[in-house]
Amino acid sequence: MHLDELKASWKSLDEKVAATQELSEQIALSMMKEHSKSTVSKIQAKLKKLALYFIGLLTLFIAILAGNPFDYTNWYEYVPAAAYALLVIAGLEIIIREMIAIRKVRLTKSNLRESLQKIIQFHEAYQSVMDTVWKISMVIGFLLGISLLVRNFETYGWTKSVVVVAVNGIFVSAMYLIAKKVFKQLPDTNLAELKINLAELEQ
Repeated sequence: MHLDELKASWKSLDEKVAATQELSEQIALSMMKEHSKSTVSKIQAKLKKLALYFIGLLTLFIAILAGNPFDYTNWYEYVPAAAYALLVIAGLEIIIREMIAIRKVRLTKSNLRESLQKIIQFHEAYQSVMDTVWKISMVIGFLLGISLLVRNFETYGWTKSVVVVAVNGIFVSAMYLIAKKVFKQLPDTNLAELKINLAELEQ
């Protein structure tokens, strides 16, 4: 009888330990879900601000093309501004697609791991595409600067014109290298947080 009571006590203790452990895991999972939701909300807020910035840029370049504040006289002078406007439209479409894709993902305790994987995959792909958009914008920015100087090339002569173009190219390249170095030192903290949460779930 004493042995049966001992077995029953051990069984009861095991059940209590298992229940406590399961409760702790559920609490930890709930906290991780809420933290992940907060991080995703920050990403969405950042995307909204970037979308507004791109809308502002698009408005600016439409105004340039419509109002001609730089007194362009030849059709080819408009090309960089038109190309920039098209690039901004493409960038805005990418941002909106990213916002929609993230919004469709539902973070629940039952699918938290899979949802985090999806959001991380979406955001990494988005960052890669936007990096390409940024590089193209640097090239178009260089051409935009040239479009403002091209009217003076006849006055400058070949030598001075080549020097001006080269200096402009060096300046844009230097800005690109500096920006690239700065961006490497400023990683996406929100994406890093999601990766940490996913790593903890996988453990």
